[in-house]
Amino acid sequence: MPLSPKWRFKLNQLRNRWEGWKAGARQTEQALTTEQKMCPSCRALVPRGKATCPYCGQRLKVFGTGPTGKLVRRALPGEVPVTGVLILANLVMFVVEYAAGGTSMLAHLMSGPSMAATVRLGMSLPLSYELATHQYWRWVTACFLHGGLLHIGLNMFALYQIGPMVESLYGGAKFFTLYMLTGIFGYVVSGYFGNASLGASGAIFGLLGLMIAYGVRRSHTAAGQQLRGMAVSWAVFAVAMSFMPGIDIFAHLGGLASGFGLGMVVGDDPPLTEQQIRTWGLIRWAMIAVVAASFYLMATTPVRLG
Repeated sequence: MPLSPKWRFKLNQLRNRWEGWKAGARQTEQALTTEQKMCPSCRALVPRGKATCPYCGQRLKVFGTGPTGKLVRRALPGEVPVTGVLILANLVMFVVEYAAGGTSMLAHLMSGPSMAATVRLGMSLPLSYELATHQYWRWVTACFLHGGLLHIGLNMFALYQIGPMVESLYGGAKFFTLYMLTGIFGYVVSGYFGNASLGASGAIFGLLGLMIAYGVRRSHTAAGQQLRGMAVSWAVFAVAMSFMPGIDIFAHLGGLASGFGLGMVVGDDPPLTEQQIRTWGLIRWAMIAVVAASFYLMATTPVRLG
């Protein structure tokens, strides 16, 4: 049955608004990523991507300028985006949830995996239980679990839209570390209020917090003001939606607050100098080790489901 002219008009309006939003987001990202960066040695402003400060000679190494980076760039079509890896990890774990519960994914796609499977695979539980059993790893594993198709669909869509922008502002190493830290803090807050929860939304709210902090710190620029306004609008809408039944608002608020706090403390540039790149590289690998250890503990810790 063809759509009526009234509904076709409404759909066209939605499509035009969506295209306008995407164009605005692209313009904001381009404006932010082409700003000048501050040399950590003499504090002069130099164009982003400069290998050496023209004023003091400080090396501002960026990924791909060294021998190893050039070799990797020749071997790969480009630096693997962290956002894509996170989306893939979430999708893989979504399939694992059904396999662990012994349920057919096709038959139960809308209803979601079984509660027993999500608890076994690391769903976040009330803080009193996690402290009593020392199952702190749940704060990490819960960031990769979802309760159904709509849940993971909305979260991955949000991560796909927001992640690349935040990753371009902070760099892959910072982005991954801050993403995980805000997700963990969100589940600590959620557990403190006695909730059992799962999903990537706490970490995604953390990205919104980082965007707001970046805009606040760059409020003297038009691009920073635009980013701050856009991120605040998204956050207000997302927090309002968090009051719907079944949504863990405490994880969302915990992620948002920790993202803003970390964004105001951590440098708001990608690592530029060799020392910064080395330091954040080590921090990133430490966080990867924490994630790996959490999944190992999840797999080896006996969990009573009854």
